[in-house]
Amino acid sequence: MSEHPVLRLLLPGAHDQFQGGAEGRAERPLDARLVPAALAAWAWSAAALGLPLAVLAGAALSAVAGAAACASRSRSQSRTRGGARGASAGVALVLVVVTAVAVSVGAARLERSSGLLQPLAEQQATAVVQGVATSDAVRVRPDPARPWADSRPRWVLRLAARSVTGRGSTSPARAEVLVVGSDGWDAVRRGDVISATGRLQPTGPADPAAAVLLAVRAPDVSAPTGWAARTGQRLREGLVRACAPLPPDARGLLPGLVVGGTTALPDDLSAAMRATGLTHLTSVSGGNTALVAGAVLALATAAGVPRGPRLLLTGGGLLAYAALAGGEPSVLRAAAMGLAAVVGTLTARGGGGLPALALAVVVLLVADPWLGRQAGFALSVLATGALLLLAPAWAAALARPLLRGRVPGRRAAPVRDAVVVAVSAAVAVPLAAQVVCAPVVLLLAPGVPLLAVPANALAGPAVAPATLLGLLAALAEPLGPAGRAVAWASAHAGGLAAGWVAQVARAGAGSPAAVLPWPQGPLPAAGLALATAAVLAAGSAVRRARGRSPARGRRRG
Repeated sequence: MSEHPVLRLLLPGAHDQFQGGAEGRAERPLDARLVPAALAAWAWSAAALGLPLAVLAGAALSAVAGAAACASRSRSQSRTRGGARGASAGVALVLVVVTAVAVSVGAARLERSSGLLQPLAEQQATAVVQGVATSDAVRVRPDPARPWADSRPRWVLRLAARSVTGRGSTSPARAEVLVVGSDGWDAVRRGDVISATGRLQPTGPADPAAAVLLAVRAPDVSAPTGWAARTGQRLREGLVRACAPLPPDARGLLPGLVVGGTTALPDDLSAAMRATGLTHLTSVSGGNTALVAGAVLALATAAGVPRGPRLLLTGGGLLAYAALAGGEPSVLRAAAMGLAAVVGTLTARGGGGLPALALAVVVLLVADPWLGRQAGFALSVLATGALLLLAPAWAAALARPLLRGRVPGRRAAPVRDAVVVAVSAAVAVPLAAQVVCAPVVLLLAPGVPLLAVPANALAGPAVAPATLLGLLAALAEPLGPAGRAVAWASAHAGGLAAGWVAQVARAGAGSPAAVLPWPQGPLPAAGLALATAAVLAAGSAVRRARGRSPARGRRRG
């Protein structure tokens, strides 16, 4: 049976399923040992955010005692009862994760409540908050549910507070503050050190921000501190300068594809991307980080770097890219998901990437339990899981009937096979992501974007060159005249790819079939999830039945 190197490069799991078929998959069952720990971390983090500290302490102590008892029972099991030992070890791991999440929530809660920030917010006092911007200022649309998002121009950003002054006193602060401002706030960028004056508002315990600051004047802005922050901001500004001569769509979209910068994205293009399910392209996601990590890995492999150093270089490239994209929590989450996707696809053998994804979920939730209630985290996990578990099988199923290598006696056509494989992967990846993410997306916006899969399939081939060329422009622009020439050429080439993405979004949004009307809310989302699960289960049953039929025929023969 012929090898297909392109399929191995794009989706190693799909290559294995194509090569081994159903029998090969049966020999490599799904490794789900870490899944209970990941699910426990997710459910417990979402619940723990609203619990009193005393309850968290009691839960942590109980979980520690239970984990110790399970570990002791596991050691006492005889060697002939390995299954019992494995079950005890699994329960112990779940209890350890519960303990770690409870400790993380309690420690973060204590840190947030220390100092004057939360007391001043409860009093809705006027205060001065100093800190570092962890996001660009983003224009907010009017929203009746937000009294501060009226018809006047408003910008919102997240601030890592370092100190707060109010009611004649000053104290340190170690918490996130959501800042809402008007005049003068549009120019604030990630990494800026700012001093903001305004009226504080309290937030709920499940809100990642410890307070909201309604700014009453323009901020005092100073340059970022620290080499990494200054370098990251300089590179991002260089990318914006390199994109300045481009047409409006490409000028606004290319920085979004590279580092998630959407300040120059036209409003109508943003709406078109929402209607066609392409909004994820303008935020730093696991797809961006997996793409960057894959590029580093490919270059290191081509240079003959050994496996160990190659993986270290890939991890270093991810960290550098996270710093370039601003290093905010969502970027670090995306880097973790991208690393899980890369490790998972490199080790994918019938679902072998699942442990990497489950481990990433546990680590992220222990580090930041507030992710447990955030839709962005759910979308990242679901999309990465779809890439690892569904996309390989679907890409192999699409490619298998069309690859000439499967037809005996027919001459191999490597170029045609490569195109078939690339198209199959381009269709399977967005289809899998759209299927599993649609119920969560429905909680954020009404309707199901029917054109999300074809739009992503059409835009997908342009995303990689646009992202990598834009990244090259950002890295080259500060390097003098020669670097600026390279940045100019890279930005224009990347702008052509970004312009294609914009054309796909606008064409799709103009179609009357762009969005399927579907009620919004938890119950409609649950109904969509159940319908999706039923369709997937039926498809899996049909695929298994088709896989068994040839085998029965061979045995009868």
